[in-house]
Amino acid sequence: MNLFALRKQLDRVLYPIVSQISKLPLHANHWTLLGAFVGLACAIFFLYGLWWPGLALLLFRGLIDHIDGFKARNFDQRSTFGAVMDDVTDRWVLGIIYAGACLNLSFDFPHVLIVLGFGITGSLSNVIAKLSVYAESQQDIFREEGKIGHPIDVVGLFGSAEFLIYFGMGVLWTAILNDQRPLLAGVWAVAIMSHLSLFQRVIFAWQRYRHVDPAALLAKQEPSEG
Repeated sequence: MNLFALRKQLDRVLYPIVSQISKLPLHANHWTLLGAFVGLACAIFFLYGLWWPGLALLLFRGLIDHIDGFKARNFDQRSTFGAVMDDVTDRWVLGIIYAGACLNLSFDFPHVLIVLGFGITGSLSNVIAKLSVYAESQQDIFREEGKIGHPIDVVGLFGSAEFLIYFGMGVLWTAILNDQRPLLAGVWAVAIMSHLSLFQRVIFAWQRYRHVDPAALLAKQEPSEG
């Protein structure tokens, strides 16, 4: 299980801050776009080794990720486009932030370029595995407050929240100690845990769906629709 399962508890903790900021005259999609620019700026700071301002933007971007969803749900601004762009922006931002830090580390630790490849590949494969399960097992999809969900969401030890913890703690201790090794450990953790999580999701799909025939499911639905 990953920290996605604790999202509601975190939302309650952040509610006083998020509810006040969301009153600003910005549409939910504007907050999503702002999060993309903040993520890009964060990546640039990390690329040049500016750890403290980069960490501040990393935390601010995490807050924005809560604000856009809150704004959409509570101000009647939900849309399929907004949901898609929120997911796309989240993955894009985490990717460029990770890449910025790895490129900085590569000057002193050249092997980090290989770690970067493994980290990006593991994270992308996790997303693809999740989307594939969504597409092929629509009988298990549910919606809560307009947000699409699936049991696979909480499978695996790695997700966006875990990325922020492993990577963010590395940045924090690198900034405190003025030593790149904590961040090096953080980017290694992202690469390793993303692949472990991918393995867990594959096992989940195997256990849950290895005897499920999608053609048979479709055949069962067709008479009821007629």
